Amino acid sequence: MRFLLLISPFILSLAIIGCGDQDHSVEEEKTGITEKQDDKDILASIDAVIPLEPIGLVSESLHKEPKKDPWKGEVFNELADSQLKDLGEIIKNPKTISQVDTSGLIANNFQPTQLAPTNLKTVFNDSSFKVLRNAQEKQLPEEKKSLKEALNELVKPLWEATKIDVEFKTFNVSINEAGKSTSESYVEIIGHTQKEIISQKARWGCVWDWASTSDPPKIISIKVNEFEQSIGTLDKGTSLFSDCTGSVFSQCKDFNNQFLRGTDYWASRLENRYGIGLSGWHGITIGDVNGDGLDDIYVCEPGSLPNRLFISKSDGQLIDASSLSGTDFRLQTQSALFLDMDNDGDQDLVIATTLGIIFMANDGKANFSVKTTKLIPESAPMCISAADFDLDGDLDLHVGCYSLRRSSVHGNGNQMLARPIPYHDANNGGRNVLLRNDLNWQFKNVTVSIGMDNNNRRFTLASSWEDYDQDGDPDLYVANDYGRNNLYRNDRDSSGKTQFVDVAAEAGVEDMSAGMSVSWSDADGDGDQDLYVSNMWSSAGNRIAYQRQFQRGADQESITGFRRHARGNSLFLNSGDGKFKDVSIEAGVTMGRWSWGSRFADINNDGLQDIIVGNGFITQSGDTSDL
Repeated sequence: MRFLLLISPFILSLAIIGCGDQDHSVEEEKTGITEKQDDKDILASIDAVIPLEPIGLVSESLHKEPKKDPWKGEVFNELADSQLKDLGEIIKNPKTISQVDTSGLIANNFQPTQLAPTNLKTVFNDSSFKVLRNAQEKQLPEEKKSLKEALNELVKPLWEATKIDVEFKTFNVSINEAGKSTSESYVEIIGHTQKEIISQKARWGCVWDWASTSDPPKIISIKVNEFEQSIGTLDKGTSLFSDCTGSVFSQCKDFNNQFLRGTDYWASRLENRYGIGLSGWHGITIGDVNGDGLDDIYVCEPGSLPNRLFISKSDGQLIDASSLSGTDFRLQTQSALFLDMDNDGDQDLVIATTLGIIFMANDGKANFSVKTTKLIPESAPMCISAADFDLDGDLDLHVGCYSLRRSSVHGNGNQMLARPIPYHDANNGGRNVLLRNDLNWQFKNVTVSIGMDNNNRRFTLASSWEDYDQDGDPDLYVANDYGRNNLYRNDRDSSGKTQFVDVAAEAGVEDMSAGMSVSWSDADGDGDQDLYVSNMWSSAGNRIAYQRQFQRGADQESITGFRRHARGNSLFLNSGDGKFKDVSIEAGVTMGRWSWGSRFADINNDGLQDIIVGNGFITQSGDTSDL
């Protein structure tokens, strides 16, 4: 379906207002539904070839016969990974470790090891959980043991666990033609007892005997470079969190039917052209919509499924007020905000849909009406953030956009993907828009005149306002996929005129990676605002980008960019002089996996800022190991 780029705001408003009169309940499926035509059938008719090399992808398999394949490191990794998985299966059954035959895993010259450090030091302890790490100061040599003995020592705290999960993530390999190869892996072991959840995280450096490429490698030695053990209580009175989803939504009859079904379920039943999508780019917003002092929730949904407004009751339960409030749009909706746009003291609603921005006024009792709309012709809005950038007393809106509309197969059909070029430093995305609030629900696009069109062709997923330089006006950080981020400093002259300047490079926060979320807070308690950006930590990316065969012919700057893209999340401490210091690695906050969202929050009420990271992506049926 082609996007109607020339549709007038008036027509869009009529279509939107009409949505409010419909009952958008989701009924339980009772009859079979014919499967829709698969997207691959549509794409098969498009005569388009995507050149992979310019965007940083290889055009052939990395897994070929080792003697002919320059990517021998990936062949080794696949074989070593299989061995580590077998080792994980042994760890899952602590009581049978002594009886297991490990001859297929370890070499004849296996060196005794110590997998559970004895120099553990408590680094955090409260009523909810306790964290121990291996002390870094020099210790007396520890007693080395056989693999079985070392494993028994490691899993001793998990002896009473009823369920144990083990995962290895190998992020570095090195091939030695003499037969000894190495790997570096993150190891995570989680066990549940009746009273506790015990988590062990470590970084193992393994040396392998791989003299014959036709045989699986065997472990010669294991060195534990990092170790952390966490113990959390399951006591309802002291546990940090408990899952209350079922009880809170028990009065919402459509909750289970709509939200407890996966994307694959809906994608096989709803028309793709209406925006059901597969990517899951849909957020939520929280605010008090009826003035009772309780937080309510608005959930953005893919096209064809109604957005939902859940209003809180004093007993802790939620009721579904989507249809009654007039907010149950079936337009594909990426994000939304509750905020007071007209300065009347209640929370209005701004919604970012595929077509554009919808502004809705609240009467103070959760009855919403469309006041105006803004089309974003070049790009579909992805995220929105608000602040009074010009200090005139009302909230203005920044609209972050991702890819150009014409880059979609459902646009003009000339291209299958919104291709970032180059992959690690793209500058061919959609233009973001800054809308100035001129009151009476009038908004003006001031992006160019105010300086925000500089470096404004990127793939934006998130933005957040904060006065990081403490000069009295809000600045804006923009997180972009496939490359550099922006930090627009708000410079106001003596007359009060505002001009934004992108200072991300000089401030040290370009963070060239897969930017997906932004959070500001005083992480180190020094009185200024620090910055946490979520990206994508990739074991494969870390592993492959450091091999000699990767991107042959590319300059070192490009290679560094690709490697940085896979490093993970970033924590930047504000130095107070307009610059930031990257402390991500030493703070231990990079490995957030595929981090769609992140947030500073004091989750245990001790006065210190913690970090919550939401991760994962599309999960295949029966495979939840990435979550």
